[in-house]
Amino acid sequence: MLFAAERLMTSCHLSIDLVIGDVAITQGKSYWACCVDPSSYLVKVGVGLESKLQEWFQVPQDVVSPRYDPDSGHDSGAEDTTVEAPPPYAFLTIGMGKILLSHGSALTSRDPNGCTVPLPPRIGVCLDYEQGKVSFYDAVSFRELWECGVDCSGPVCPAFCFIGGGALHLQELVATKQERKVTIGGFAKLD
Repeated sequence: MLFAAERLMTSCHLSIDLVIGDVAITQGKSYWACCVDPSSYLVKVGVGLESKLQEWFQVPQDVVSPRYDPDSGHDSGAEDTTVEAPPPYAFLTIGMGKILLSHGSALTSRDPNGCTVPLPPRIGVCLDYEQGKVSFYDAVSFRELWECGVDCSGPVCPAFCFIGGGALHLQELVATKQERKVTIGGFAKLD
C-alpha cells in the first residue's frame, strides 16, 4: 500500500482529508514537529504553496492531482528543454508505522536497499523559505530523513493529508510545550 501511495493521490476511492496550517510562512526558517499515530492508514506531512494547496483542496482529486502531471501525448521534445521548477508541495508519506522513501531521493536509512524506514516517535519539519528547501527529521535523534526543494514564490503553509483516516499530535511552540491532536477518519479518540 505504501508503494502505491503516490498513485493514490491521482485515483483514490478512500476519503482524503487535507488540513492546511492557519499561519503562512513568508520568510526565514521555521521548524515544527508532530507525532503520527502508527496505526494511521496513510498520512502525508509537509508543506505547500498556500494558493496551490487551496486549489488542490477545491478541485476533485480524480481531475487534478498535485503529484501527477500527465504527459501531453506528443513527442515534440519541448518537455526536454524546460527548466524544472521546484514542486509547489513537499510531503513525507507515512503509513502503517513506516515512512516511504521516495525513489531516487537522498533519503537515508539503515538499509540503503530498503524503500521504507520505521516511523520515529516524532517527525520534525524545517522549512528554509529563502533557500526554497524543506527538510524532514527524526525529531528525537535529529537524524535527517529527507530534504527536497519546494516552491517558495508565495506564502507556504504546513499541510497534512489523511488518506483513509489517521491521527497526529502537532507540537506547538517549544516554549509552550503544548500539543494539539488532529483526528481525521475516527482512528483515534481525542484526549
